[in-house]
Amino acid sequence: MRRLSRLGPALLGFICCLFLAGTAQAQGIAAWFDPTLGDLKHNIIYDLNYSPDRAVEGQEVDMGYLQNSVRFVLPVWQNSRHEFSFNGRAALMAVNTDAILPQSNRPFPDDLWDLRAGATYRYKLERGWVAGGNLTVGSPSDKPFNKLDDTSINATASLMVPQSKRHYWLFFINYSNTRDFLAGIPIPGAAYSYRRGKELWLLLGLPLAIVRWQPTPKWTLAGTYIYPRSIITRVGYRILPWLEPYVGFDWTYERWFLSDRTDDKDRLFFYQKQIKAGIKLPFSRDMSLNLSGAYAFDRLWFEGNDYDDRDQDRINLENGLVFSLALKWSF
Repeated sequence: MRRLSRLGPALLGFICCLFLAGTAQAQGIAAWFDPTLGDLKHNIIYDLNYSPDRAVEGQEVDMGYLQNSVRFVLPVWQNSRHEFSFNGRAALMAVNTDAILPQSNRPFPDDLWDLRAGATYRYKLERGWVAGGNLTVGSPSDKPFNKLDDTSINATASLMVPQSKRHYWLFFINYSNTRDFLAGIPIPGAAYSYRRGKELWLLLGLPLAIVRWQPTPKWTLAGTYIYPRSIITRVGYRILPWLEPYVGFDWTYERWFLSDRTDDKDRLFFYQKQIKAGIKLPFSRDMSLNLSGAYAFDRLWFEGNDYDDRDQDRINLENGLVFSLALKWSF
């Protein structure tokens, strides 16, 4: 079986690609819905996720992976009325396995890339309303930019309507050709938001909900839900100014276009749920390090048009541990 020692050359290729491929979306949802313009910082986030070898159900093989990712936001022009930035992501998941996609009998790919570049513009109108738009184009694939059909497109247009300093409405429409439901169909959304300083931010609507609450300066509770299957939650307690343990639950997915697929609309999906425990080390106001371990379960790969195709070319990966590192720098 191929071993994780193979990942060295792949990591070298990944680092080279960072300088050649440009940007990918890193701006968080919270920043996109912030009514204040002109305060956007440069952000660089490096993520590493390592999953040791675990058994593949129904096949006498194991599977493990090492994933590296760099995301960033680069403001290029901003003031109290205008905000323009580039954003991006470059990621590589190097997979160690001899598994096959069981129905099509194809070998599982060694390397899964996700390279994206995008731009965001927001403008404050005379009445205090904020109009914005984002366009991100990429190539999530085992052979990125191999053909035009491997291109991912995500576009969002939004309008923020403040009611007061703490209350506002947000209306938006999103297009994506890589969703696990209604891919290629524009989806409208609306949400109500309430802010009370740094203590509380609440955004409720469709197809998403976000809450961040600090009942005391030491406690932080945060959660994000994006319809229908994306959940990220955290509960943290700051013991010292530089030490904040936390626990949480995540349900996430990723997707790629495989170069040898027979249906151009098919994508390779990876779903997993994780119960996490970790520590956040805020070195300063501008730099922090996250270290975590998680128990991952309900892990499945499949190739299809959407989530309803989850029994097509399906691989179930045994429950196991995932170790993660995230370094964030803002300036």
